[in-house]
Amino acid sequence: MEKLKISLNEVQSPQCQYFVVRKKRLCRMTVRPGRQYCGEHEPEPKLDDGQADTRIPCPNDPKHTCYISKLQKHLSICNARQGELPPYIVKGINAGSSSEGCPRPLLSEVPKEMMEQLVEKVNRLYDKYVKDNISTVEEQPIHPIVLEDYEQGDRTESSRRHLQQASSLLRLAEQEGLVRDRTCYVELGAGKGHMSYYAWRAWCEPVSRASGVLLVDRASLRHKRDNKLRDVAYTSARNQAQEASTEDTLLPTDNSQNRTVSSSSETTATREELPDKSIPESSNGTSHVFKHKADLAKTTNGEVYANANAETSSTEAPIRLRADLADLALEKVPVVQECDGVVGFAKHLCGAATDFALRCITSEGLGDKTQGVVIATCCHHRCDPNSFFGLQHLYEMGITAEELGVLLGVVSWATCGDGRSRQRRLQDDQAANGQGEGEVLETKGYKLPQAVRESVGRRAKALLDWSRARRLRALGLPAALRRYVPAAASPENIAIVAVRRAR
Repeated sequence: MEKLKISLNEVQSPQCQYFVVRKKRLCRMTVRPGRQYCGEHEPEPKLDDGQADTRIPCPNDPKHTCYISKLQKHLSICNARQGELPPYIVKGINAGSSSEGCPRPLLSEVPKEMMEQLVEKVNRLYDKYVKDNISTVEEQPIHPIVLEDYEQGDRTESSRRHLQQASSLLRLAEQEGLVRDRTCYVELGAGKGHMSYYAWRAWCEPVSRASGVLLVDRASLRHKRDNKLRDVAYTSARNQAQEASTEDTLLPTDNSQNRTVSSSSETTATREELPDKSIPESSNGTSHVFKHKADLAKTTNGEVYANANAETSSTEAPIRLRADLADLALEKVPVVQECDGVVGFAKHLCGAATDFALRCITSEGLGDKTQGVVIATCCHHRCDPNSFFGLQHLYEMGITAEELGVLLGVVSWATCGDGRSRQRRLQDDQAANGQGEGEVLETKGYKLPQAVRESVGRRAKALLDWSRARRLRALGLPAALRRYVPAAASPENIAIVAVRRAR
């Protein structure tokens, strides 16, 4: 037994001995034999002149570092080095103009008079433009596609709220008539792909629809939902292919010989020789919309882009592109070129990403192919005035460039709580409705009660979304704002819905 323990210890890779104070444990990276620390925590070596050889962020991707003395060698082999971009990546194509000067001051530095004027203007513009243009979607049962996950016993309340939002967005798209054949459903800012998983199963699983889902996100995530859906798609397609093959190959029984006769040995062979994990064409002989599968191309400045080249069927799992929405020319993506219509959707697309996405889905190259969008917005404080999609319409409503910078801070009032720390809120839990201490958010002597601040913040958010909707209308996509779930499910409960009506 002792010999076995020794041999196992010898096999295990040595661990870095650097103590990470924040995590209160040793670094878990392995080290080379004979070394005590990993490359990140190795003490800085000395150069020939006796100076320390310091580590600097890599010019290609600042998420990792390298020694100054080895910079040139590192750049020649760095995985994030410059590479050839696929044709659908055009730097800054959806980033908007950077010529506008919109400063973002701290709210604590804004003069009291200016804050009073802005709050009054937000309330006035909301009543004039937005109040009658936000409709509340009638609450409905959980969508059948989402219901199985929703009813799992180990689900937390937070998880169920997310599923409720996904269900409402699915139903909203269906009610607006956006579920059509030969359509590419693009999830903009897909994240882990939960919405795409439900969208594919609800709208694309029948082979006859010839539709598919394209996921776009700039981050590299663990694609658990993608993998799960790939298995579901494969099983579904294989079952349908087997059913179709059975119908095609079996003729009525020959009574004289009491046996089953095959109509075509070629069809039988095709069924028997179907390779594992391949997806056949539909049973009616028509080819599917998607004939490409995303594989990784070279990386550029730390970003990995997908390259659609490999042959596959639309019934396979959704195609994922790793790309920044600010750089995506959607009309040049092969799977988009092959479909008849495009629908963009997203759940909680943060700040400026919403503006990039709206430019992406309404680009001139797509033309009338864009059938509509369903985007649940959030995090308006992360919007960039220079890339804001509805900037001109916001100015037309009476918001100046200087006020816009302050407005992008005021929107945080809707969800930032009452200004107290988490510990202080626990201490003050007995106070009536959180008032008293909760009234304090002061900007040079200007105070507002908690409830009023939240109301102003929500109205400011609605003004930004309404200006985006007006921009969509100007581009030929009649848009509206929908309150798609109750505030109890999410305080960020406004979705921009636009549908191109048949001419």
